[in-house]
Amino acid sequence: MKKSTAVATVVFLLLLGGAYYYFSGGGYVVRLTEPEIQKKLDEQLPLTKTYLVIIQVTLNNPEIDLVEGSDRVRAGLDVELNIAGYQGSKPLEGTVDVSSGILYRAEKGQFFLSDPVIENLKVQGIPEEYLKKAKKALTEALAEYYKDQPIYTLDPDDMRQAVARMVLKDVSVENKQLVLTLGI
Repeated sequence: MKKSTAVATVVFLLLLGGAYYYFSGGGYVVRLTEPEIQKKLDEQLPLTKTYLVIIQVTLNNPEIDLVEGSDRVRAGLDVELNIAGYQGSKPLEGTVDVSSGILYRAEKGQFFLSDPVIENLKVQGIPEEYLKKAKKALTEALAEYYKDQPIYTLDPDDMRQAVARMVLKDVSVENKQLVLTLGI
């Protein structure tokens, strides 16, 4: 019995040492293209939610743009706002440009967009007094949408990916690909 415990301990230490050596040398790298990210975002759109009691937001048609040297994902989306009590109660349509960071949840091996920042909002006919509330509602809508929609999930059956479920070391854009490096 002692012999089998010793063998198991040696095997475990070898695996642990091998994983450390593999990941400390650069880590496990995941590369995602614009179309791959776009496909994941398209799967759950359009999204319609009501925020701040008076603003109904609909997001649709994302267009992903990975900017070389950045650590953020940029997207342009079509937006429709319905403001309760606004005269005419006709939907206000436009576009929003947003950038987002990357969040890694190691327990499930999933990558998410996070921390959306609205960089540009163009909605025809929106009154100035509603612009700040509209941006806040859009930021909340994007954050809510992103938090439950992974853009990539590591394969738990792939031994290298299973071991890689450690720490997100680096996020960058290279050659129009989102490069995610995991390691110790």
